[in-house]
This record gives sequence, structure tokens and C-alpha cells, in this order.
Amino acid sequence: MLCTACEPEAAPLRLVDALVPGSRTPLVSVFSYHGKAKGIVFHMKFHDGRGYAPSIGYAMGDALAATLDNPGAWLFCPVPMTAAQEKERGYNHSALLARAAARWVGAGYDPALLAKLRETQTQHSLPAAQREQNVRGAYAAVRPERVKGRKIVLCDDICTTGATLRDCVRALEEAGASEILCLTFLRTELE
Repeated sequence: MLCTACEPEAAPLRLVDALVPGSRTPLVSVFSYHGKAKGIVFHMKFHDGRGYAPSIGYAMGDALAATLDNPGAWLFCPVPMTAAQEKERGYNHSALLARAAARWVGAGYDPALLAKLRETQTQHSLPAAQREQNVRGAYAAVRPERVKGRKIVLCDDICTTGATLRDCVRALEEAGASEILCLTFLRTELE
């Protein structure tokens, strides 16, 4: 699934059990945060490179496919943006990735399970210690009836400190998700 230039950079598939303190929410990522893959994501997000999204999403789905027992039982959702953020960028890159990954594995996709309730500072501009506080309570399940009792794959492009994913997982857990798995294209090494 990966091109020959990127394949040597692929991280070994690892599950990280401590994404959410006190839970066992796993994280699956395709690459470590470096090299060509980092440049591709930067271009996708900041230079209208949405054409990369299907290939990135398929690589994400491919990395996850072997770990899903019954793909049709899972519902993929993206980390949401505020309406203003999405209008400024022109698209939600995480939604494009989640849709492609869900299609690849044969799972459901719902981009409206979560909402970002307020504007936050961009995470990449903050030191790691401030990122958790920046997004605390910023996300909520707006369609709890679609979440309750479901297996959810939460998709984003990059996991650095995990703060954004943790707040989204909190919202999904509060809405009654039966199981949650996080899926990103890139990740830094989590402590």
C-alpha cells in the first residue's frame, strides 16, 4: 500500500495502551513523525494538498485492517474542527483521512459524531505541558445515539502528545462508546 520511497520509513505497528490515563485505548499509527511522511502531511494540511488524503487514508486503513476483528462493526469518525477552522482551510483533513480509511477496511463512517465546541490555540504552537489544558473540554459527542454501544475508530493525521485524541476519547466514552481505537498517520514517541 505504501510507495517505495515511504515504505522503509514505516513504523512497526505498535499499540500504545496509555493514550488515555486509566484506560486501555490503543493507538495505531503508520509512521513516526519524521521524513517524507511528515512533509506529505504538512502539504496536505497547509497547501491545499487534499489530493493526498485518499492515499494516506488507505495506508491508515491498511495498517489497521489486521487488528479489526469485524470491520463492519466499527464506525470511523474524524477529530472535528470548528466551522471557522474548516472554512479557513476549506476542508477537514482528518475527515478526508477517516472516510478513506473506513472505505478501505469496509467500515462505517460518520463525520458528525463529534464537534469542536470552541476555538483553541493551534496545538503545534504550544509546549507539551499546555496542550492538555488547551483542548480540555473542547470536544463533545453531538450524536450520542450514534455512539452508544458502538465500536469507534477515532482518526487524526498526527498524534504528538495525545491531548486532542484524549479529549475526543473522553467525549466518546461519555456518550457510551463500547470500544474506542485511535488511528493516526503519524505519531511522535509517546512517554
